[in-house]
Order: sequence, then structure tokens, then C-alpha cells
Amino acid sequence: MAEAALGVEDLVVWRTALGEVCVMEARCPHQWSHLAQEGSVDGEELVCRAHFWRFTTSGEGWKANMGGRRDRKGDIDVHPCREVDGRIWVRRTA
Repeated sequence: MAEAALGVEDLVVWRTALGEVCVMEARCPHQWSHLAQEGSVDGEELVCRAHFWRFTTSGEGWKANMGGRRDRKGDIDVHPCREVDGRIWVRRTA
């Protein structure tokens, strides 16, 4: 996982357990924790360790309760990206 910037926007760059690269807004929509510093990858999701919100590579936000039920939470912006020759290219969205 890495921290990056695109203009003035803070981003987090991470890779799923299956190797898919994802570039998304770095701040968790719950309480603004920085996901490059307070996040970790769990399978195919990025987890905010502050309050355990989980984000998919499409930006959907979830929280799992102790019984395993997943509740929808705030989504996060994801930037289109691709990996070419070991470099990750990000397209700025409007």
C-alpha cells in the first residue's frame, strides 16, 4: 500500500490479494482516517483499522458486525487505473 497525490487530492494505492491494483481517495468517509496509514488489505477489500469500515475496489463501503452481517456504509471515490511495465497509471476523474 502506498500514499500518492493527484493535484491536491490525497490517494491510496493498494493491491488486492488476487493482485488487482486500486487507486482511491485516501480519507475514510466515516471519520477521515488516512487509509494509507490506518488501512490494511484483507482479501479483496481495504479495511480502515480505525473503525473497521471496508471498501471494495469499486468504492462500495461496508461494515461487518460481530455476527457477520454486512451493512452498507459511505462509499469512497475510486480512480480508473492500470498497470503497465510495473508502473501504475491513474486517470483523473472530473
